[in-house]
Order: sequence, then structure tokens, then C-alpha cells
Amino acid sequence: MSQILLPRNIYLLAFLVGFGLLCPPLGALQIQNWQQKELPTRYWPEEVDFDPAIPSPKDVLGFEIGHRHLNHAQVVRYLQALAEQSDRVTIEQYGRTHGQRPLLMLTITSEKNRQQLDAIRRQHKQLTKPNRSSEVDIGDLPAVINMGYGVHGDESSATNCAPLVAHYLAAAKGEEIDRILESCVILLDPSLNPDGFNRFANWTNDYRGRVPNADGQHAEHNQNWPPGRVNYYWFDLNRDWLPVEHPESRGRLKQYHYWKPNVVLDFHEMGTKSTYFFQPGIPQRTNPLTPFKNVEFTNRFAAYHAKDLDKRGSLYFTQERFDDFYMGKGSTYPDLHGAVGILFEQASSRGHVQRNENGFLRFHETIANQFTTSLSSLRATADMRSELNDFKRDFYARAAAQAKASKIKTFVFSSPGNRTRLENFADVLCRHDIRCYWPEETLVVGDRSFAKDSTLIIPAAQPEFRFIKSLLMRRKSFKENVFYDVSSWTLPLAYDLNQTSILETVDVSQMRRAKLHERRSLDFKPEPEAVSYLVDWRDDDSVWVLNQLLKKNINVKVAKQSFVVDAQSTVTSYPMGTLQISLGIQPEKRASIEEVLAAGAERGVLISSTKSGLTSQGIDMGSSSFATIPHPKIAMPVAGGVSAYGAGEIWHLLDTRVGAAVAMLKSDRFETSDLSRYTTLLFPSGRYKSVSSERWQTIREWVEDGGTVVAVGASGKAIANAISGNWTADAESGQVEISNPAGPNQLPFDSAAKTRALQLISGAILKAKVDLTHPLLYGFSRKTMPVFRDHTTFLTPSENPYCNPMIYDSESPHLAGYCSDENLAKVEQSAAAVIYPLGDGRVVVIADNPNFRAFWHGTSRVFLNAIYFGHIMNP
Repeated sequence: MSQILLPRNIYLLAFLVGFGLLCPPLGALQIQNWQQKELPTRYWPEEVDFDPAIPSPKDVLGFEIGHRHLNHAQVVRYLQALAEQSDRVTIEQYGRTHGQRPLLMLTITSEKNRQQLDAIRRQHKQLTKPNRSSEVDIGDLPAVINMGYGVHGDESSATNCAPLVAHYLAAAKGEEIDRILESCVILLDPSLNPDGFNRFANWTNDYRGRVPNADGQHAEHNQNWPPGRVNYYWFDLNRDWLPVEHPESRGRLKQYHYWKPNVVLDFHEMGTKSTYFFQPGIPQRTNPLTPFKNVEFTNRFAAYHAKDLDKRGSLYFTQERFDDFYMGKGSTYPDLHGAVGILFEQASSRGHVQRNENGFLRFHETIANQFTTSLSSLRATADMRSELNDFKRDFYARAAAQAKASKIKTFVFSSPGNRTRLENFADVLCRHDIRCYWPEETLVVGDRSFAKDSTLIIPAAQPEFRFIKSLLMRRKSFKENVFYDVSSWTLPLAYDLNQTSILETVDVSQMRRAKLHERRSLDFKPEPEAVSYLVDWRDDDSVWVLNQLLKKNINVKVAKQSFVVDAQSTVTSYPMGTLQISLGIQPEKRASIEEVLAAGAERGVLISSTKSGLTSQGIDMGSSSFATIPHPKIAMPVAGGVSAYGAGEIWHLLDTRVGAAVAMLKSDRFETSDLSRYTTLLFPSGRYKSVSSERWQTIREWVEDGGTVVAVGASGKAIANAISGNWTADAESGQVEISNPAGPNQLPFDSAAKTRALQLISGAILKAKVDLTHPLLYGFSRKTMPVFRDHTTFLTPSENPYCNPMIYDSESPHLAGYCSDENLAKVEQSAAAVIYPLGDGRVVVIADNPNFRAFWHGTSRVFLNAIYFGHIMNP
């Protein structure tokens, strides 16, 4: 065998290239394996000794933090081992994710505090009760700090940092750690989004070689769809603090109100090209209900972070980009609960190393920055312990004074015929520690009366008055009209509830306080002489009943006209949308029918029966105006340019609330999938440029043969055009149009981004007029409804007036949030939903996102009507 001999210097050349010291185009993108001294343990505070009996992450996992991305099981294994060996640490599981991964909370404090831990917790709760808070001696009361890591799973320096922080708090020795542990009860949540965290860790580790690659185009840095940012159902959990729709958020919020912490830390990552951010954010975008004292505390904390990051030589910034307006995020929710929430954003290496304009951004260095600000936050909390406790007491005392001064003393919410909607609303209030009540009899206030079964009462006079104001806020003008997130989140509008504000205090002493998971069940007794059962379509759980019946191949019909039944001197009116299950045509299925209906009644759905096919008024049971409902076979394209949020909202709705299966067709299979298997195609918002014109033609033919397409959001209009053969995607160009007939103009260059932002609709709530006779609106009773809009693509009404079931109110369409006058003018001329008949099928376009963050329960029903009643929407 011949041997090639290379000059000795070639090895030196290879060494220099591999270490990034000599920089040919690709060689610069490959860097050295890290040595022990470069890993985060290098950044321990100076002169700190550690208890050798307490295991380090390397002792348990076999490698240093930062060498690889931890998966969730490794995080759990280490923290459990830590808790077993350290008297400072206890660990509890407070819930499970959708993917059945454990949600853990570590409680870390001194031995003295641990002996009186429950008493400390009760005193903190007492600080939130103005009538008793003055009794609490805050002189030696420890502060409670909640440290939350990695609510976005692909922002992995956060959760990878948590074991380091836990080890430091469990094993470090010295005066400073003793002072921190005496002054604080530390609640450490290592992974707020285990499902997303694990998804991302698996991806990036699968593409990590022995030689890390800093090329931003390398697969390690470009994760698959859906990204690790989102949870099991592809939701952004950092926006779920307010709607509380997911087990991660529900467990987290239960822990929050169990302790009522003073400080909440929220660790994130941002783009690779950035540096490090910590609050304060943009001052003009602070929520108007946030006390100024909160802002002062945030600024004081910032001085601690700056000092320690300066020691490290790390670059950072404040008061840019991020804001504190939307109160449903981890760093802003505490601000309306007498606490200080602080956001941290580290530039992300995504994989193990990437190159940016500041050099190489290494994974272990991103972890070290998060570790640094974790410790600076602990020092600040210990130093401000007494002031933070005093602030919490004062916050709730002032809230009580505000409630007393408020003209509105009681809020009344009602939802006739839809008790399930109201119970879900009550659940959210309970999770936010807001007291609400069910009246035991009809409530009469002046000349107004409210039925007991469809009414919920919220007294203004309670500790969480400020947060109640935030939930009900309908603000339309703002100090600053640029927003990092949405500009409106009015909860009763999202639930499409009737709201009445009362200027007098309603006595709730004889009412029943709402409890979590409390449900009113109804009796169902099989009727031997019944010819048909009737299901009230107004209740949200009636959709679940319908789907269960269809899964059992039971014939179900929907009334396209109203009717009246007179039975035993009881006259009952049934609106359009009422479901009929005829027993005579399917006698062999009677037991199955009654089993499902009994389960529906248990969930609160109103079920009735009729002993005759003849009605006293309107259509009879055998009328052709009762249309048979086919069992929808549903498919949805995913991946590619599809919005993970939008697709996840649809999947979550159908899977967890309705119990309906949806076939998710990945982009590489969508072109060749057999559409004949499906009756309904759902298109979330997204970019569908990868779909060929031939495929759109196939979809058109499928629609013409009777298929139903439901397209939502900004891309709905373009999808309708594509199916009709006129592909003109109305995507926003990002250009600002300047009209100046006088000639050339000049604008400040640094105002361009803001000018563009002012043209956006940042989560505004608008009012639509609805056609209650249209199948899309079956189950609704009011002629207007709120809709949520977060884009500026406007839907032209159909020339066929019967195909415009939802149009925006042309007189007063703006209910809440920011929307410029120019965009409002366009809103007034556009439609909120249009039906496009095509052969025997149809394309249903809903202009706004009806399933936004899973808490727009009102418009979600519109979306479900499109699925189950699409076949009867051609005029």
C-alpha cells in the first residue's frame, strides 16, 4: 500500500483551521472542542467553596453543563439526585404536560426557614389581604422569589442553566449564600415547557458532531417544524398566563397563588445577532395599571445585573424592543399582583456555537450569562427583602382603596343557553384567585333580572381588583401605539359574554362561590315513547355530543328552520341549529344514542324529547328542512410555511374539546395525499407558496365534488383565490406608502420601523354583524359578536349577499385595542366571513383567527359550525 507523506506543518495548519485561528471561508466556522476551563463552572463567584457531598451535574450526568444540550429526563434525574442529598432542597411535581412529562418545582431555603415554611407562606398570603396585612411583621419575613426557566423550549440556555443554579444554592458555602438562603424562599422551576425543550434538544444534539460547527446554515441551528419554542399542541406558553388553557400554565399559576411571590424571573433567548437584555423595557409601553414603584424596583434590580455582567465582560442592553404591556406573560403577570417580574433575553447560539458580529457565540457562554443574572437577582432580592414585602402589602391596600372608590361595584356576566361557556370563564377567574359567585335564584337589580342558571357575579371589592380591571379593559387609545404583543385581551369579549356593570354592591353572602372544575349536570331519563331526541345547540359541549354521535354512525340532523313543540302543556321553542336524533329510522342504535345523550346531559347540555313527529308550529320532524349531518373526515396541511400557532390551535380545539380526529398532512406529503379520504380541509394561516398550481387545481376539483375548505386568518383570502385559479397572495409587502403630490419628501430614517408598526393591527377586538339564520351562526342569539384581528389583510364581501354571514359593523366596529383610523376605514368596508360556493362544495373564509390562543370561545364556535354545517352553506 502506498503512503502519502505530508509536511509536518500541514498538521499545524489543520490545527489552526480547526480552532478558528486561521480563517479560510469554511474553516472559520469550525471551532475547538471546549476544555474544562471554558465551561460555565468557570463563572462561579470567587472564593466560594462547595460541599463535596452534594453531587454536581457532572457527577450525575457524566459531562459538564454546556457540553451538550440536556434533555428533560436528564434535568429531572439530576435535580432529583440533588434533592436527595441536600437538606436545603425539596422537590415536588406540580403537574404533567400534555406529553406526560413531569413539571417540577424546587423549594430552596435555609434550615431555619424550612422549619417554618408553611408559616412563611401563610404570612405572604396575608400580605395580600388588606383587612389583615397590617398584622404581619415583615421585619424578618423572607422574600419569595420564583425563578422560571425556558418557557420557550428552544431557548435552551435557560433550562440548561437551572441545574447550575440549583447546585450552587444546594452546595455553596459562605456568608453570601447563607444570607441569600436566610433572606429568601427560592422557588425554582427548571423547565416551564418540557415538551418543547425535549423536542429541541433532540434535534440539535442529533446534528452535533465532535467538531462544533458555527455555520448558521448548518442543520443543528435550523430546527424542524414545529419548533421547540412551542408546547405539545404548538402553543406559546408565555402567552398563556392569562387564558390558562394548558396544564403547564395551570400548574404554574396554582403554585404562583399558593405562594404569592415578591419576585418572578423569566429567562428567555432571542436572535443570535443580539447580545443580552434585561428589564426595564421600553418605558412608554408599561401597562397603565402597573404601579410606578414596580418600575423603580425593576431599575434597581438592573443595577445588580449590569454590575455582574460588566465583570464578565458581557454586552447587554435595556429599555429597547421589549415591553410590559400585555399582562399575560411571565414577566408582566406579576406586575399586577404586587410583585416584580423581570425578563431576561440571551442571544441564542441555537446549537452549540454560532458566529455573529461579536465573534463566536458559544452555548456554554450563553448559559453563563443566565447563571450570572440568576445570582444577581438573588442578591438583589435579599438586599431588598423588607422593601419588597412592604410593597406587596401596600399594593393590595391600594387595590382595596381603588375598588372602594370605583363607581362600578359589581360585574354581572351571562350566557343564556350556554352554561358551559360561563363555567369555563369561572374556571379562569378561579385560577387567577378572583372570587366569583353563582346566584341561587334569579338576580334582580333595579328593572333588570338575570337568570340564575346563566349568570355569574364578580364583586369589585376584592384583593385582585387591579387584575380584574385588566381583564375587562376596553382601552382604544394609548400613550404609545407600538406593541411587542397584543394591545387588547378583554376576556368577556373573547368568551362572547353579556356584561353588565352595576353601580351598587350586590350581596353575595347567600350565593355559592364558584370553584374550580365545578360543573352543573342535568338529568337525562330515557323516554320509551320518544320518537326523537333534541339537542340544544347553544351550549359549547353540544359539539362534543354531536361528534360522539357521529363517531357511532348515528344519524343526526340539524334544523334549518325554527319550530315549536307543545308537549303536556309545555310549549318549547327550538331555534335553527337544534339537533334531531330520530329513533324510528335507527331503532337498533337506541341504547348507543341514549348513552351519548346521558353523557352530554352530565356535561350540562340540554336534551329533550318529543313523542310525535308533528310540531305545533314550524317544521315537523320529517321535514327536509332537517338536514342530515355527515361525519366530517378532517385533514389539515402542516409544516412548510404553515403557522405552528394556527395549526396547533385547531388541533387542540378538535382533539381536546371536541374529541375529533384531524389528519395532519406534512408539506412533503400534501402534494400527493389522496383527498378523496376527506370531506373537510382546514387551512390555518400561513404561507402556501410550496403548493403547486396543479395541486390547487386538484383541490378545486375536490371542492366541486362536494368538499369543504375552511381557511382562516390573513391567508384565507389568498387560499380562496388559489382554489379559484387566481393565485394572488395578498401578503403584506412591508413597504410604507408615502403620498406627496408636492414632490420629493424626507422622513427621519430612524422612524421607519415605528411608522411601519403604526400601520399594523396589533391584536385589536372588532365588532361584526352576523346573520343568525346562516348555518355558520347556528347557536348564537345576538346580532353582533366580537372578533379578534391581528393583521391588515381585508376580505372583500361577496357580490352574493347571502354569502356574507359576518361583516364588520360599519358604524362602530372598534371595541378594544389599537387600530389606526386608516385601517378602521378599511375594516368598515370589509367582511369577517365569506362563503364561496364552488360546484357542490364551498370555501369558507374566516378573515380573523377564530381560535386565537384557545380562549376565543365565541368565534371558535363559528369555526366548528363551518366544519359540521359546511355542507348546507351553499345558498
